[in-house]
Amino acid sequence: MLLERIEVSITALGSEGQGIGCLPSGKTCFASGVFPGERCVCEISSETSKYALCDVLEVLEESPDRTAPYRPANEVSGGLPFACLSYEAQLRFKQNRVRECLTRIGGFDDSLLDRVFKPVLGAEDPARYRNHMQYAIKQGKIGLLCARSDDLGYYDGGLIEYEIFGKMKDAAEEIFGRAPTRLFGGLVLRGSERTKEILAEFVSSSAQPHEVVIRDAKIYTGSTGLCDTLKRVCEENGFKLNGLLLRISPDKASKRTRTGTRAIIEGVDYYDEIFCGRKLRIKAGSFFQVNTVQAEKLAEKASASCSSAKVIYDLYCGCGTLGLAVKQKGQRLFGIEVVPEAIQSAKINRSLALSGDEADECDFICKDVLKADFSSLIKNGTVLPPDCIIVDPPRKGLDIGVVKKLLELKAPSVCYVSCDPATLARDLKMLKAEYEIVEITPVDLFPNASHVETVVSLIQIHKCSK
Repeated sequence: MLLERIEVSITALGSEGQGIGCLPSGKTCFASGVFPGERCVCEISSETSKYALCDVLEVLEESPDRTAPYRPANEVSGGLPFACLSYEAQLRFKQNRVRECLTRIGGFDDSLLDRVFKPVLGAEDPARYRNHMQYAIKQGKIGLLCARSDDLGYYDGGLIEYEIFGKMKDAAEEIFGRAPTRLFGGLVLRGSERTKEILAEFVSSSAQPHEVVIRDAKIYTGSTGLCDTLKRVCEENGFKLNGLLLRISPDKASKRTRTGTRAIIEGVDYYDEIFCGRKLRIKAGSFFQVNTVQAEKLAEKASASCSSAKVIYDLYCGCGTLGLAVKQKGQRLFGIEVVPEAIQSAKINRSLALSGDEADECDFICKDVLKADFSSLIKNGTVLPPDCIIVDPPRKGLDIGVVKKLLELKAPSVCYVSCDPATLARDLKMLKAEYEIVEITPVDLFPNASHVETVVSLIQIHKCSK
């Protein structure tokens, strides 16, 4: 049966970067890969009573912001909806997205936002910014998956990945071409352009006993020269392969969370980074922002909120990177995180980034932020209430119990670092019972993707009225 061809004008972008238009019936439709100002021919792929999803068949009129010809969504890799959109237009979208969430979800009026909302901090160079790439391996080819299938799609590596990653990927592909294997389903590359250290991790979904998978991986990487080849590619380009690892993630949950059993095939399971002038250790599987340069701009904004604080609570501290970046000499820092491995990394980072008395000013505590008793944060028998609280929660935002704790603690200032404008707006709406917004700054850590980080500085209301 032939599907109806419908002409649609794109007028806006959705939260995931998809084009938004209106069908002749008046129903809202979403189409990937097209931008405001474009007119296209579509067919409906699925439909509900409220909206329709469309496939673009042809672009009749292109936006002046388009930088490359349209490619069908089933041919391109997912996660990069703005790969063909000018960087100026990307920044406008992200600025507007944060502000729209604050008004629509948070209920904040324009007069306040006009006063506190700052321009988005864009990247000086939006290309080749990712220090962390997660590739799929399909039939010996390495790349990124399409948005709607498990097939590899087209993507321009020059837009996102470090150049060394592309060279390592190509070298591994060449070996897979002459020595086919089903051992590996993925490849994770992480590293630093500052320390020139790289970590490579192959991923297996095998359900065989772990010792068998590890044995086979060691035999394959040794007999084919895969390990030596990756080391050579790194060395020829001025880098060092710190470690070659294997991660066994046999089920959907471990694949989604990127956990499982890790084994070192050769070297170590970490690389070092220089962040905000301080040395940090990034272990395999641990969280670190994928855009080092832009993350420093984010940290600089957060640091301004904490500059006059004597005691800082860093909630959801991860491996301590943000807290250690903003801490100044003489300030006491308490980091709280539920993941034991992250706290172990935070303590290592404390010893690498700081020395002597300043290292003694930092404590990292393994507790669930929601269940933590903040009155237990004491030193020499004295409770140290916070002057500033940093919260950097996951995409789901703050649990309502954590919001209540913040309101009870009544710290003079709060710095909220958000990776989702919608949950940020929801949480700020609750926090305004005790806090007033001083500044909101979006920061673009993800050029060519739709995500945006935001740093919000808040101050206790009674302090503002003085």
